[in-house]
Amino acid sequence: MCRISNEAMKKIKLYDYQQDMLDNIIKVLSGDSLTSMHISTKQKKHKGYSVMVQMPTGTGKTYVTASVVKWFLDNHDQGEVWIVAHRRELLEQMQQTLDRFCLDYGEKEMVLKSKVRIRVLSIQWLTRHVDELEKAGCTPGLIIVDEAHHAIADSYQDVFVRYEEALKLGMTATPCRLAKKSFTGLFERLLVSPCTNDFIMRGYLSPYDYVVVGKSSTDQLVVDQLKGRGSDGDYAIKEMDEKLNIPQTIQRLYDSVKKYADGKKGIVYAIDIVHAQAIAACYNTLGLKSVALDSKTPAKKRQEMVEAFRRSEIDCLVNVNLFDEGFDCPDVEFIQMARPTLSLAKYLQMVGRGLRINKENKDKVCMIIDNVGNYRKFGLPDKPRNWEIMFVGMRAGKGIIPTYVKKMHNVIAVNDEMVTVKKANTARKKMTVKQLKSYLKSVVPFEKDGRWGLRVKDDIIVKPIYTSISDFKGDYAVCCIGIQRFLYGLLDRRGNIIIPPEYRSIYLRNEHEARVSRNYGDAKTIEL
Repeated sequence: MCRISNEAMKKIKLYDYQQDMLDNIIKVLSGDSLTSMHISTKQKKHKGYSVMVQMPTGTGKTYVTASVVKWFLDNHDQGEVWIVAHRRELLEQMQQTLDRFCLDYGEKEMVLKSKVRIRVLSIQWLTRHVDELEKAGCTPGLIIVDEAHHAIADSYQDVFVRYEEALKLGMTATPCRLAKKSFTGLFERLLVSPCTNDFIMRGYLSPYDYVVVGKSSTDQLVVDQLKGRGSDGDYAIKEMDEKLNIPQTIQRLYDSVKKYADGKKGIVYAIDIVHAQAIAACYNTLGLKSVALDSKTPAKKRQEMVEAFRRSEIDCLVNVNLFDEGFDCPDVEFIQMARPTLSLAKYLQMVGRGLRINKENKDKVCMIIDNVGNYRKFGLPDKPRNWEIMFVGMRAGKGIIPTYVKKMHNVIAVNDEMVTVKKANTARKKMTVKQLKSYLKSVVPFEKDGRWGLRVKDDIIVKPIYTSISDFKGDYAVCCIGIQRFLYGLLDRRGNIIIPPEYRSIYLRNEHEARVSRNYGDAKTIEL
């Protein structure tokens, strides 16, 4: 534990976007910003200001959190800081960050010590011992919730109500739930960071390649047939295990890694521990050094395996709900999804593990291997998302379930090949926000060999794959595919497909609306 003065913290420089977020958090918690329109009647009675912060995985949420802790200690003589999470791995990561910032977080949670300013607590332990803490005179002035999309749980809500006068900060990459549930009863407002694509283009996150199983592949057809749902609304574990934990499917998992990530090390997300063990056994037999881990794996062994992975003594960490949150390892070179999900949060947490930059390998390009078709429910990891509407509970953080269900009998799958849906743009730069805006304004269509793409000088944003691309109107350009029958869609300056090229006509009415038509006489307006 670090016993150095908190003055050491001042020497640590935050990135510009981290500093901007810190400044905005302080404004809200100090009561200097406008009150959110989303405050509930119940929340208005609270004296403590509250805010939820969205930052993509790998952009330094723990550093911003530690900075908020230091601000509170420097400006408030009374009240403790309670950092709360639902898993011990998250707590350990936060403790390491506090050490790095030379902030003394006191004793372990099992020891009640009244004269400390920072406590790092699991929500499970806090729920059991909150009365003891109160009797000992331990009262929070600031409550910080890590992975705050879990704060909907009653245990968190009870703590928030009990200490309504405390300031409250929630940190998450994904402010959404599978069910339409609002966070506004807990947090007054949401602060949103720049989109993931901006971080990639500025060099703060790794570029990536993305491959997915074919739409008519054996495994995609199986996933499309999954009918069971668990208590959380996601696919039922038992049914997934029955349908996907079979030798032929696991062999295809290995073949995918061998073809697209040979010589790389990565993380495989499995359905359950039986599935994870089967994958690890298959990979080991075929020469890919692998180990299966889950939450029941002893902490010491788990740490040993992670360290062996860091040293490249292990090629694959096959895990079950273990490394989707709070795992900080920039050495991850590929992500393989062997479990489907309906949860947007789970999807982004999984793929986000591979997007952390590696300072020792500045040319890192993460390979994302999607063997279960999660891409078809959620799109690419850096697709723009409306977090505000999910924060207030108007939209579920849920993937789109196919509207059709194909009969499995009498279906001959002829397409088990993987499909490349994203190739990395490796033109990474450490740009300021101002420089990025200037860079994006310079994006223009270009033609090569009769096909069109997007570029900025020599930087290729989108490879020439389109029949045509119009000039930009604001932030959008019309793209076209086809030879004899043309279909039109919409691209933004980052190369993201805003409207898929599946319309017979498309017209940009203004920077917020497009008029599209599939057939004559069926035009409709789409908000951008």
